[in-house]
Amino acid sequence: MNLLSFGYPIYERYLIWQISKYPSKAPKHVAVILKETDLLDLKSMEKLQLALLEFRRFKVDLVSIYVDILKDDLALKTELISGIASRLEESFSTLPQGTGYEIYGQEGEVTTRREGKNFFVYVSLGLGGREEITRAVLEVLKDVKQGSVRPEEIDEKHLESRLLVKQEPDIMIRSGGQKLSDFLVWQSVYSELYFTDVNWKKVRKIDLQRVIRDYQKRQRRYGR
Repeated sequence: MNLLSFGYPIYERYLIWQISKYPSKAPKHVAVILKETDLLDLKSMEKLQLALLEFRRFKVDLVSIYVDILKDDLALKTELISGIASRLEESFSTLPQGTGYEIYGQEGEVTTRREGKNFFVYVSLGLGGREEITRAVLEVLKDVKQGSVRPEEIDEKHLESRLLVKQEPDIMIRSGGQKLSDFLVWQSVYSELYFTDVNWKKVRKIDLQRVIRDYQKRQRRYGR
């Protein structure tokens, strides 16, 4: 046994102990930003399931995941989204009882859904935050046209009610990069940001535990 493998479980126990000291300060809504290449093989899906189980372990209620689809060809993009959605559905089917999820396609349509009680996962496959807001505005305009709401009655809450993900994330995680992508633009205005150079395929439990511990130590200011 080398020194690194010997020290890993000790450090993990230390992190778990630190997190357990402040359970009320753990995030309730975690957002994760991935690239399409992060979910193209079995190992990557196993890493995602590991992350979800680890977040659930530390009492996270909601995880929102954005998969940035980089392909420009529409036919290829559609095929890729369909393939990832199928793999996600198969992977999520083995999550513990009480876990619910919704997977959205590139037009904001729900490709698959399962009800949940104590833990929920949203996955957006290629639908960014600006598109989400545009979609919400068009729905509000439809309400005005139908006469169900007057223009002067429209406020932030009315628009928020048309967003796919209505909850604000406590922390947004970007793996393997230093830039945010177009995800939850409206909802994340006061979210904490966490960047890690660790590629998603190499993410370990301690990397996820570090995120939670880092969040616990932060003093949130909500724009103040």
